[in-house]
Amino acid sequence: MSYRVKLPILLGVISFLFFFIHFLFAEFTFTHWQNPKGENTLNFNLVGIYSSFLLALCISFIVYYFLGFLYQYILHIIFHIQDSENQIPKDIRNLNRNSDEYKIYKSVMFTLLQGEEGLGEEQFENKFDWKTIQATSLNKQIPDIKIPNSPGFDVAVFPSVMRYAGADYIRIVRAKDGLFGIIAGHMEPGILESSEKIFIHGIVSSFGDGLFSTEELLEKLKFALHQFAFLKLKLSAFVIQNKDDKMSFLHYMDMPIFQFSNHGIQVIEGSGDDHWYPNHKHPISMADGIEVGDYLVWASDRTLTQFGLTSFEIMEEFVDYLLDLRPSSSRQMLLAIAKKMSALGRERNLTNPMEKLSILVVRRNK
Repeated sequence: MSYRVKLPILLGVISFLFFFIHFLFAEFTFTHWQNPKGENTLNFNLVGIYSSFLLALCISFIVYYFLGFLYQYILHIIFHIQDSENQIPKDIRNLNRNSDEYKIYKSVMFTLLQGEEGLGEEQFENKFDWKTIQATSLNKQIPDIKIPNSPGFDVAVFPSVMRYAGADYIRIVRAKDGLFGIIAGHMEPGILESSEKIFIHGIVSSFGDGLFSTEELLEKLKFALHQFAFLKLKLSAFVIQNKDDKMSFLHYMDMPIFQFSNHGIQVIEGSGDDHWYPNHKHPISMADGIEVGDYLVWASDRTLTQFGLTSFEIMEEFVDYLLDLRPSSSRQMLLAIAKKMSALGRERNLTNPMEKLSILVVRRNK
């Protein structure tokens, strides 16, 4: 019989005995403490109150003693669980595995180990919520995006703050001879992604403001990234010189770089790999024909999974829309893209289609 059954029966029997004794005592006093005329010589109301109080004290003492015994027993179990030299005490080891004592020991042990492994997670419904909160906290360590004043370039980004765990890392740095930019992240948000974004931010922050040339910045980034085994890292880093129509870049994403000009939309592909491989050489690619007034647009790979489209289908959605719109600044281009993305999201019944997207727009002004 388990303790769940034994304890109620035991307390029920004790309570019955106490109240039965109370009843006999009341009957005894009523029968024997009377004068010859049949009048009571005792105040039976007071007798009932005093005896009830006495019996209540007895029950309280028994419960107090029982709880103390249970507390000491649990401490005994915890002490042996935490003893690394003797995981299971002899008195527990010799018990029948189906006994209540052994089950209590196993339950307490499981609870302690579960609490140790899940430290900090008990206030959340599941581990995904906990990891999302931690990833967001890490993201908050990265400062808001500040676009440097780079003559010849007009830049706009979305989002401009690193608060959401699913936003890719975006940073723009001024070089000696032009502009350096990077967008990096994973397909799925998490603690690992946020930690890697902090690491990349440390690398980019070390470049300073206008201390190195564009080519030096790309080489320094490559060297630093190869010191750490980034797995499934989505990366696009680029440099554009002030006096040249060429762009040198490292592009390891499914989503290509889109070039918008008066002639239409062109696609700038990377090496063909969809993410950064730690052991690859990663040669620097080059694109030319980036003229004054052209826009370069980077969009997160999350766009593909969010909308269920291929990069070619996305290009088809935008080609006529943007050519008719003819934006005059990178900010107008970004707002136009966001407006179109929101419309595509409504068609697909998406609640917040822009939530998982990161977009970078660069316009060449001279």
